Amino acid sequence: MLLHIGIDDTDSPNGMCTTYLGALLYREISRIAEPLDLPRLIRLNPNIPYKTRGNGAVVMTFEAEEEVIPLIKDTVLFYVNQLADFEHENTNPGVVFFEGEVPEELREFSLRVLREHVTIEEAGEVARNVGAEYFKFKLGRGIIGSLAAIGYPLEKFTYELLVYREPENFGTPRRVNAESVFLADKWAYPFSYDNVDPYKRVVLITPHGKDPVLAGIRGIDKARVLQVFESVEFEEPVAFYQLYKTNQNTDDHLTPKKIGELKLYDSAVVRGRVAGPYWERGRHVFFELEDETGKIRVAAFEPTKKFRNWVRKLLPGDEIIAAGGVKEHEGVLTLNLEKFYPVKLVPKVEYQKPRCPVCGGTMKSKGDYLKCKRCGYKMPKKLVLVEVPRELERKIYEVPPDARKHLSRPLVLPGGEDKILELL
Repeated sequence: MLLHIGIDDTDSPNGMCTTYLGALLYREISRIAEPLDLPRLIRLNPNIPYKTRGNGAVVMTFEAEEEVIPLIKDTVLFYVNQLADFEHENTNPGVVFFEGEVPEELREFSLRVLREHVTIEEAGEVARNVGAEYFKFKLGRGIIGSLAAIGYPLEKFTYELLVYREPENFGTPRRVNAESVFLADKWAYPFSYDNVDPYKRVVLITPHGKDPVLAGIRGIDKARVLQVFESVEFEEPVAFYQLYKTNQNTDDHLTPKKIGELKLYDSAVVRGRVAGPYWERGRHVFFELEDETGKIRVAAFEPTKKFRNWVRKLLPGDEIIAAGGVKEHEGVLTLNLEKFYPVKLVPKVEYQKPRCPVCGGTMKSKGDYLKCKRCGYKMPKKLVLVEVPRELERKIYEVPPDARKHLSRPLVLPGGEDKILELL
């Protein structure tokens, strides 16, 4: 019998990690049932406000004898009861068990959870319709992600190897030799990526919270991912590690939409015209984008760093394709920019001093007249409109690695341009 197990929302900002719980259970259950694949880490809607960190649910599938299924379910529920961080108000775990082949209704539900806002009640109704067994802890919000993870059609995927700490080190600074990470990345890139930020010279594989994860190594080639892990020098004990198959860095969250169709918590790709000059507030850069259906504010927030410089080069009238998540910022619906592509740029003109009509030399301003630096020719001071080159190219601009969402696909990977170019 095929048994799918989905787990979500066991962690909190104060500690724990659903992948840690999933890795422990994968080992335990594999003693009595046959795993059909690696465990899967499914990232869901990144814009949901009550998510914890990356909004990831864990799912695993086993071929299990009928008589051991009750033992498996008891084991899962025991581990969740023992390890979930129930003290945090936003931790509301959910566990879902589903036996047999995944129906189409469940696949469709999973994509809704990836791209929209779905309620606990809607998840319960879908679970009952398809015959899934679910368990709610506290509010039980985790049944949404657990059910969606089981149904997720993981057609495009990457890998993440998660390295876990010994319990006595939870909450302490992570100790990893930075130079070894840079050397490993140099050898493995781009098959393993986002290990470092080469511009800031910082390591990206180590998180900063109190959770059990020591490091996370991503890639599209699992052999390279494992070799990076073997090359990195960990300066504290490694408890164990687990390789996950995941929808991270697939851009699966992005859906083409018209601006007038955008709703709170959507992840979308839109095409429109820059409606006016950009403005800044608190190191964030904003502009408005419009199409025939409406207008929306777009933001490049401070953590995107130098990416904001490219946004500042946009001019009113420029036609662009923009991708990002829709959230509320200061009470205004705002597209949080992940990538953009200039489709058509308006001319940029500036008033400049003319060249000398006698010798072609440079004119210098002298009060109310101009004088040629080379031949001394004088003429009335009159500036002329000159078209100057635009500093933007027809290419996709993306946020830096340390500001990238888990689901956003880096341009260095095959298909990193696909979602944007669909709207050309």
